[in-house]
Amino acid sequence: MNSTLFLSLALAHIIGDFYLQTDKYCQQKESKQFRSWFLYAHAIIIGLLSWVIVPYCNFGVWTLLITVSHFAIDAIKIHCSKGLWSFVIDQLFHMGILIAISNIYKPAKELPLQMIDFSISFSTPLLILAILLCIKPANILIKLILEKYQVGKSESCNNIKNAGALIGNLERMLTIVFVLLGQFEAIGFIVAAKSILRFKDTDTAKTEYVLAGTFLSFGIAILCGLMTKL
Repeated sequence: MNSTLFLSLALAHIIGDFYLQTDKYCQQKESKQFRSWFLYAHAIIIGLLSWVIVPYCNFGVWTLLITVSHFAIDAIKIHCSKGLWSFVIDQLFHMGILIAISNIYKPAKELPLQMIDFSISFSTPLLILAILLCIKPANILIKLILEKYQVGKSESCNNIKNAGALIGNLERMLTIVFVLLGQFEAIGFIVAAKSILRFKDTDTAKTEYVLAGTFLSFGIAILCGLMTKL
């Protein structure tokens, strides 16, 4: 498999599927289904982004395949029950298509992403992907996991969810940096500092919500950091 090609297509997918798709448009797809204009526009956007990041004429047929497959997977998803496993399976199918294309298509020239891979100790494009994964996709995954196991159902937890998402983004980015620098002690310091701030909180539901979210958040960030470094 051409790993650089897969990395390029994965970046295009993450940007298009998470950062160029808002909750409002997701709700429109679910409510209007095949009558939703965004269902079609979203698949086209994914295809165009893939062609932008792999800008070769003979890749056009593969961008068409990405567009059609993305539309088909999303169309099936809107008829399925919502939740953690729906999200995970949806993303696995998308990644499976990209892996298949990366095994078949052979770029004749150097890919644009290779031009920015100037670091000796780690992959710069992979670092970009890791950071993007640790923001919006990680927030969605953590939210779905907590919902599945019914953590954070109280009113007190609802009041801190927005702040928790922001803090989670910051701590995950710091964690990736510390992993790349090999400073695992600093990660322990962040965890300890966050625990001290919640030490006197007597709200059990809120404490469980913060604790579960923290473990998930740091776990995702450490995995992304190790993926980038190793």
